[in-house]
Amino acid sequence: MHTNHKLKLITVSIIAAASTMIGHNVFAHTTIETPSITEGVRVSNNVVIGHGCGERNVIGTSVVFPDGQDSTITVDGQPHTGVLTDFIQNWGNLNQKVYSKAVFTFQGETVDGNGNVSGFWAGGGDSLPHDMSGFIPFRTSAAIIEPESCAASVKFHVSVVDICEITPVSGFSDETINRWTLAGLGTPYDRVGEDGAASLTITRTSALPASCGATGVAVEVKPSAAQINRDMPIKLDGNQVWPQ
Repeated sequence: MHTNHKLKLITVSIIAAASTMIGHNVFAHTTIETPSITEGVRVSNNVVIGHGCGERNVIGTSVVFPDGQDSTITVDGQPHTGVLTDFIQNWGNLNQKVYSKAVFTFQGETVDGNGNVSGFWAGGGDSLPHDMSGFIPFRTSAAIIEPESCAASVKFHVSVVDICEITPVSGFSDETINRWTLAGLGTPYDRVGEDGAASLTITRTSALPASCGATGVAVEVKPSAAQINRDMPIKLDGNQVWPQ
C-alpha cells in the first residue's frame, strides 16, 4: 500500500473517531451510572454529569428521588391509586450521599418531613469542565420488593438539574442550567419538550406469587410537582443558595 494511501486512511479514521466522540459529548445526558440494581443488594453508585451548559462549566448539581409520599405510581402504564409500599417495603431512606470532594467541595442531603433522604446536592470549589464528565457518588441500601406484590421491577424517575450559573428562577436558560427532569409537572425545573429524567430501577430476584403469571408487572414512580419545588433548591446552613 502506498504511503499516501495509508495517510489518507489514517486521516479518515481519525475524523470518524472524532465525529463519534463529538456526537457522544453533545448527547451525553446526566444519568445514573448503574441504572438497574437488584433487590436485596446494597449498591455504590454515581450520578454522572455528562457535560456543561454549552461552553460553560458545571458549578453544582441537585438530585431528587421520588419520595413515594405523593408520587405518581403506574403499573404497566396504568395509574395506581394505592401507596408505594404496595410494591416496595423500605424505600423511604434507601439513598444516601457518599461524601467526596472529587468534583465539588460542598455537598449535603435533602430530607423530607419524616427525616428521610429524598435527594442530595453538591457544588462549589473547582468547577467541572464543560467538556468532561463528573461522578457524584451515592449509595442505595438493600431494597425489599413486597413479596406479595406482582412487581417484577420498580423504576424511579430521578430528577437532576446541573447548574452552570447561580441565578433566580427567572434566569433559568440553556446557558445557566441543564434540566434532566420530567416535562409537564408545572415546576420551574421541568424539562422543555420530552422527559429527560435519569432513572433507577430495582429488579426483583425473589419469586413472584403464582397468581402473578410468569412476568409480573412493571411499576414506575415519578415525583410530584410539590416535591420537586420543595427538594430541588439547594440550601446550605439553612439558607437557600440556589435558585437565588
